[in-house]
Amino acid sequence: MLFSDDFSTWEQRFQELIREEKPGAKWTLHLDKSIVPDGAALGWRQRQQTVLGRFQCSRCYRSWTSAQVKILCHMFQDACKTQGRVLMRIFGQRCQKCFGSQFESPEFSTESIERILNSLVNYILQRYYGHRKKASILNASSDEKVPLDGPHDILNCEACSLHPHGRCAVAQRVRPPTSPSPSPSPSPSPKSHSSSPSKSHPPLLQTEITGFRNRPFQEVREPGEAASPLLVILSVAALAVIGFLIR
Repeated sequence: MLFSDDFSTWEQRFQELIREEKPGAKWTLHLDKSIVPDGAALGWRQRQQTVLGRFQCSRCYRSWTSAQVKILCHMFQDACKTQGRVLMRIFGQRCQKCFGSQFESPEFSTESIERILNSLVNYILQRYYGHRKKASILNASSDEKVPLDGPHDILNCEACSLHPHGRCAVAQRVRPPTSPSPSPSPSPSPKSHSSSPSKSHPPLLQTEITGFRNRPFQEVREPGEAASPLLVILSVAALAVIGFLIR
């Protein structure tokens, strides 16, 4: 099924899924080729999906299948939380064999369309109403993983050509492995305090130690001890003179 041929079936199924979880809510879904990645208006949310689709070149009629079809949605909910609006853009791809070929629109199977809409509704329920869909529905549809093996052709991806940085979200996820950073060299272990000499008490030289040990005993006496006999003699003489004068 070509998505642009009968988009009314998308709109109808989307509203049915919303009413299953929120009977009183009214949300609309519209195609809009003017929205761009990272260009949501103030108050709007953006969501991007990567899904499986099939393309056919309108020039050479070559067909190919891609697991990297980009779908962009901008959504807004009114203040009373009873109505909402979703703008959707499904990006195309160019043929790799034809020079100057145009971006072709993808085709989706019924199962792929169901996964796309279930995933979108589940996102709305989480962001605007704070809950998820039933686990049985999620396991059967939106939680199904799509393999993304192989390089992304950024030159022929419409989403990449319109992205502000020239690469869509798929291309940004595919990055070459980075070389491991060199491990830091171990820092030297701190020296123990016992091995480093004390700066406040420099060690004595061997000659100073030897000279101190060989010094005679009288050299280390106090000066007062050597002068004691002379003081005694002077004191006796002074007493003698005083006694003679008294007489």
